[in-house]
Amino acid sequence: MNAGKTFFTQTGVKLAGKHRRPRLAVTLGDPAGIGPEVVLKALADPEVTQDCDLTVIGSRSLLQETYRQMQGQMPENGNALADPAQLSILEVTLDSSKSGQITTGIGNAVSGAASFAYVETAITQTLSGDFQGVVTGPIAKSAWKAAGYNYPGQTELLAHKSGTERFGMLFVAQSPYTGWTLRTLLATTHIPLRQVADTLTPALMTAKLDLLVSCLRCDFGLETPKIAIAGLNPHSGEQGQLGSEEQDWLIPWLEQQRRSRPHLQLDGPIPPDTLWVKPGQAWFGTGAGGAIPNPADAYLALYHDQGLIPVKLMAFDQAINTSIGLPFIRTSPDHGTAFDIAGQGIANAASMKAAIKLAAQLAQQRALT
Repeated sequence: MNAGKTFFTQTGVKLAGKHRRPRLAVTLGDPAGIGPEVVLKALADPEVTQDCDLTVIGSRSLLQETYRQMQGQMPENGNALADPAQLSILEVTLDSSKSGQITTGIGNAVSGAASFAYVETAITQTLSGDFQGVVTGPIAKSAWKAAGYNYPGQTELLAHKSGTERFGMLFVAQSPYTGWTLRTLLATTHIPLRQVADTLTPALMTAKLDLLVSCLRCDFGLETPKIAIAGLNPHSGEQGQLGSEEQDWLIPWLEQQRRSRPHLQLDGPIPPDTLWVKPGQAWFGTGAGGAIPNPADAYLALYHDQGLIPVKLMAFDQAINTSIGLPFIRTSPDHGTAFDIAGQGIANAASMKAAIKLAAQLAQQRALT
């Protein structure tokens, strides 16, 4: 599809076999951040574009300006840029009186409104059947709030607009050292730490585990996965001495899940300080004697930083955020807008490349199920 041409809508039609190229929308994210730069860098890589048809959701003029600014910097860092003139772009028109208020490196209400419009357009087009999935560029939650949008993040917007009640944030990364794949689901996401213990319940954990098991089966072909589940308190409560949640409900809930899901291996609740030892060894290949341990196929963390600190420590440039439970595929780089380096040509596009590749792979996998 080229900009200005009619979209060929195939509402409700699945990909016909593994050789059919999935159609994906790629949003620019906050136009004042590194989103436009990492999109152009990612789309210049033939390995990223060879297995899918990509349409950028955003502003052609913004991409052209980014292209002009970055061209002189590319020989120094060895990156290539896709020429916007050669890209399929679905233009999202902004108020001309406000578009001039977008300044590289400074997120504000105007850049927030623009990034919100990009995502909203991608959702609408995907739900209508134009795309199998969406790859979202990084946004600034503060800029959304300044623009009058009070969603905690893109995940919650995607769920609301698609009418999805049960959804989750799964982070996926493949180790460049060993090839092992890390998968981490968050039981709770963008809430204050003081609310975590009250938010966690057996019903919530069951819903998240349902989502994770379904995702592992449908998207990764894992029928009998091993899943590690974190404890909430230090040392998983130390038998009630350091917190009672494990004894009160988490351990009984886990025992019930083992009985009702005999095809799964459910380990836990594992103390949070030791949960990440095996994944770290599997990621870096530093097990005893150089052997890779027997890590889990997926990890269920109970709150945001419990899961994301180790993920970003291991895989900051490789990790991908994928929203599970939605009626379509959604992936995103696991990094922010990086306003401090926007416009300098030094942003790393590895996570954006990985997000596009994973979206294409998930689309192909779902076509086979």
